[in-house]
Amino acid sequence: MAVRIYNASLRNLEYRLRRFRDLIPEFLEDALYEVEPQIVKAIQNQLYQRGIDGWGRKIMDYQPYTPVTIMIKKRKGQPTTRVTLKNTGAFYADMHIVYTSDGFYVTSADKKTEELKTKYGPGIFRLTDENFIRLVRVHIRRQLQREARKALRGDI
Repeated sequence: MAVRIYNASLRNLEYRLRRFRDLIPEFLEDALYEVEPQIVKAIQNQLYQRGIDGWGRKIMDYQPYTPVTIMIKKRKGQPTTRVTLKNTGAFYADMHIVYTSDGFYVTSADKKTEELKTKYGPGIFRLTDENFIRLVRVHIRRQLQREARKALRGDI
């Protein structure tokens, strides 16, 4: 005897799955709102802890600090062996996600953002592939699985 998990016809299940598919953009946006702090923190860690951009390139390799900047950073007790883009902390503190119809991007409301983006490239706001995969596997996949279960039960 077969076990009935869902009390629905195949046509009804198909309708529910289509409805779920149509709502995926909404679910993704909701999931991103929930994980915005983790995304921003991951980018900040890439920059500060590892000194890399979103493509995994060491920023020091293609745009090293000037001798004056190294001297200032040494006085402040900040790392000089990697480019961290953290001087006063305002750039990091103002990082946030901007949502568009095509997706999302990370930026900072700090006044030096455009200057830093021009100097170091847009990759400073990109998640590395490793961090993006972790984000999808740990956070977004779980959210979509919960929503898919709701759809199959007919709760959405």
